Amino acid sequence: MTSLHRQRGVAAVVFLAIFAMIMIGVLSTAFSSRSVQNDFDAKTFPVLATAKEVLISYAASNSIGPGRLPCADVDGDGEEDCSAAPGAVNQLGRLPWKTLGLPMPRDGAGECLWYAVSGDFREDSLATPINSDSNGKFGIVDDYVPSPPLPPNNNVLTGATTQSLAIAVVFAPGAPTGSNDRTPSNPLAPPPCGGNDNAANYLDTGANGVNNAVLATSSKVPLAAAAFVVGIPSHTFNDRLVYITPAELFPRVERRVAGEIAKLLRDYYARHHYYPFVSNFPDVTTFACSPSATRGRLPETIASSCPGVADWADPPGAPLVIPPWFSANGWNLLTYYTLAPSCAYPSVNCLPVGSLLALNGQAPIGSARALVIEAGRTLPGQNRSLNGVSDYLDGPENANGDDIYSSLPRSPIFNDVVIRVPWP
Repeated sequence: MTSLHRQRGVAAVVFLAIFAMIMIGVLSTAFSSRSVQNDFDAKTFPVLATAKEVLISYAASNSIGPGRLPCADVDGDGEEDCSAAPGAVNQLGRLPWKTLGLPMPRDGAGECLWYAVSGDFREDSLATPINSDSNGKFGIVDDYVPSPPLPPNNNVLTGATTQSLAIAVVFAPGAPTGSNDRTPSNPLAPPPCGGNDNAANYLDTGANGVNNAVLATSSKVPLAAAAFVVGIPSHTFNDRLVYITPAELFPRVERRVAGEIAKLLRDYYARHHYYPFVSNFPDVTTFACSPSATRGRLPETIASSCPGVADWADPPGAPLVIPPWFSANGWNLLTYYTLAPSCAYPSVNCLPVGSLLALNGQAPIGSARALVIEAGRTLPGQNRSLNGVSDYLDGPENANGDDIYSSLPRSPIFNDVVIRVPWP
């Protein structure tokens, strides 16, 4: 009996040793895989974040029109390729890093980034207006798969919709998975990024069946022209991505628009020593100067509608010109302009002294002789077809018709961008 117990004890020890070795192997593999993924993410996410920031900056400073993004790079040379799909067509290719002024951005696996852009936002699709109320075309979903699975051919996206109107997406493809074939398409003269231009060899399909390599209309995401998936890395899926929403893009763009108009007004004042009267708010056709009016929109025509007031093109110096993108993209509807009565014709040099009061909440932050306010995105309860001031400007202070205005932090109930016209 003693020998039998001893044998059983030895067998148990051997079994535990084998089990421990198996578990060590499993855990080592798991930790090694996780370590590799963590290392990849640590190198990749800063590159993605930089690409996103540079795209937003590019759009905000675009001379063709604020809010415009570059086309995708479809041949791997780092330059945008607008002619590859002319017009307002959604585009998928590599990130045009040369066009953006970036060094070649590579993810943690050494691969160049990929990029999808909504057609309306491309800088060659000027027929489509872009302003604060514009939406992207892409739906971003997660890789959740319900249990039990939904029946095949259903019209319900299995992943939850993370974002339904994204403007652009930047992808880090990671190392090859599955049948990815990244053999150079032209080994004798490879492009800077190497490999080939077939998105299916770089971007993957998520667990919910959404394919990041396919750019096509998807009825599974309402209002979106295509769906992309962000998911948990696996042996068949390792895409990492960031995306740009209207809420992320337009605050910077609105400040650019307001700044351009404020500079135009400053230059006007420097020449004539008064600011032009405004265009009355109900006027959405001529945007003509209205005599004695000091609260409204920027006047696009002045001389004939406001006798005695200098037109934009009046000397001295070269004619002042309203940027061509201003009206073409509907910013003339969204830009509110107001001046202190003492700074209007026939007064000169803002005498007698008078000013507007700009508030930050209830704490005064100083006075201004003129303000430009970008209305921002339409908020719940606003109806811009009614063309009332309160359908554009937010909060009781900015829409009440007096000369006191608020500049508050952006929130679900306030998104006005208030800019002082700089003193010459």
